Amino acid sequence: MAISLNRRLWAIWQMRCPQCYSGAIYRSDRTMYQRCPACDLLFEREPGYFLGSLYISYAFASLILGLGMLALHFILPDWDLGILVLIVGVLFLPLAPTVTRYARVLWIHFDRWAWPDQTGTGQ
Repeated sequence: MAISLNRRLWAIWQMRCPQCYSGAIYRSDRTMYQRCPACDLLFEREPGYFLGSLYISYAFASLILGLGMLALHFILPDWDLGILVLIVGVLFLPLAPTVTRYARVLWIHFDRWAWPDQTGTGQ
């Protein structure tokens, strides 16, 4: 059963399960469920499972920081580069938890898309 790309992207945006698209991956207090509350899918297949999400998180952070540096450089061209880096870094800090959460959600969705035969239920 092929799922539409729009539905998958919406599930990622809403941080929903890659199997049922309805169960939340995170609780409201920023902790992950071990299993999907709707379909019982195990999110973390093995120890160290979320190592791949670190690469996604790094790419997101680099993109945000790079675009922030570019924008600040155009807005404040006479300022010292070190000061601009410090400003962008401080402005990024509140976004870091959100970037980490979305990186994990993307990793779960990619992993379940690439290796769907390992359901993760009953493990």
